[in-house]
Amino acid sequence: MSRALFAVCGALLLGCAADVHRAVSPGMASAEVGAHVGKPTTIGRLPDGSAYWDYSRQPYYTDRITFGPDDRVREVRNLLTEQNFENLQRGMTLEQVASIVGPSYIRNMYANGTTVWTYRYYDVGIAKLLHVTLDPSGRLLRYETEWNPDVYSKKGRSK
Repeated sequence: MSRALFAVCGALLLGCAADVHRAVSPGMASAEVGAHVGKPTTIGRLPDGSAYWDYSRQPYYTDRITFGPDDRVREVRNLLTEQNFENLQRGMTLEQVASIVGPSYIRNMYANGTTVWTYRYYDVGIAKLLHVTLDPSGRLLRYETEWNPDVYSKKGRSK
């Protein structure tokens, strides 16, 4: 492979895996954001009318870029934090839940109509899971967190 082609492929790979927190800063125009970190996973509006772009980097975090009325970056933050989970309230719709914690990594629907969205995240270096349980009508029943058993369980490990 020629060096030029190798450099172009490397640049494309880096562009796809760009760290939102390093590539985007307050004041940047949305066109600049798109050029630096690519197409968002989700585009939406907050209750105050602000536009946001979510970049899901699941399995362990989702970043949100919020734009002001001037179409410039107002804030860049990780949605999957325990502090942010406190904004989840019983009775919220699925859309309201997604506007707070972003798109889920795992979605399970059960025979009784209950849906559980599961998110993976890190809390002070500890791999955890957030489970958001929705009733058959799509309203939030509860949420809970736990240490990720896939990481910390001894089940199946040899001695």
